[in-house]
Amino acid sequence: MTRPANTALPLERNRLFQSGDLDEARAVVAGKFCDHRLDRVSRSGRFDAVHNRAEGQATSLNYIQYGADVEIEPGELGSFYLVQIPLKGQARIDNSAGDVETGPGLGSVLNPHRHASMRWREGCSQLLLQIDAQQLNRVAERLVGRALSGPVTFRTAVDQSMAEVDKWVHTLRTCFSLAEKDAIFAKGNVHTQALVEEQLIEGFLLCQPSDVSGLLMEDVEQAENLHVRRAMTYIHRNLGEAMTVGDIADALQISPRSLQLSFKAELGVTPMQYLRSARLREAHALLKSGSGNRTIGDICEHVGLGHFGRFSVEYKRQYGESPHETRLKSG
Repeated sequence: MTRPANTALPLERNRLFQSGDLDEARAVVAGKFCDHRLDRVSRSGRFDAVHNRAEGQATSLNYIQYGADVEIEPGELGSFYLVQIPLKGQARIDNSAGDVETGPGLGSVLNPHRHASMRWREGCSQLLLQIDAQQLNRVAERLVGRALSGPVTFRTAVDQSMAEVDKWVHTLRTCFSLAEKDAIFAKGNVHTQALVEEQLIEGFLLCQPSDVSGLLMEDVEQAENLHVRRAMTYIHRNLGEAMTVGDIADALQISPRSLQLSFKAELGVTPMQYLRSARLREAHALLKSGSGNRTIGDICEHVGLGHFGRFSVEYKRQYGESPHETRLKSG
């Protein structure tokens, strides 16, 4: 693959390798992902494999190109999910659910427990997010509030025509940009890194259709009023962001008064009261799960409850114990 001079590739400073040798490319990529078959489909095009990579704790950011038309068959990935966002060119992806022809605007996700095969056509380059399977399923169980009967299975196509998916992809691209500046996915603040990775995983679970999508939005589905359901979905998907009634109403393209009245009639609370309760529930779930090395302040910030003192008071009022006491009980 040729590119204009002075055009940097994503994560260029994090070059893992560049090679025109197919066997070398297979071996190096396998070392970071898993064993796989890699074959050229035709002799046309120059084989120019590039793999740039920034490693986090439960995820890694990757840029990969092969230049030539290649077939890749990893079988079952086993230990990780792999989200692939094409920058250029097309690829055919099969994750045991039929072929998906991907390209800019339509990516893919490989489920680790299903057989995968791919054909990256000549000129294809992609951003890849590798997610530890155990961590993704732990986050999913925390979000639904119960143990899952099996691993999360996503729909293969990652379709950016869906507004929430497009927003998540934009967040992923921002992570690549920040990683290039060593702001994240580098040696440094492990708490910040953990928050970034959890937001990426949560965001993908909430926006990408899967067999747990219904469980993730159970309380939303119980609401009969369409505006209330849409507002609840918006709140859950943007829990850590600053938002007002006006922000929610603007997102739904209705008036703030209509939104207030709908919430009062349907739930008996205001949108802001519902938001506050949702944030406290999320903080409670994080504290009960152990939440890794994050401080209570980190969790408070993660769920959008900026004032620690007020958070502690409201938390104790709702759960009958302080955040610290909940954490101690979780071991």
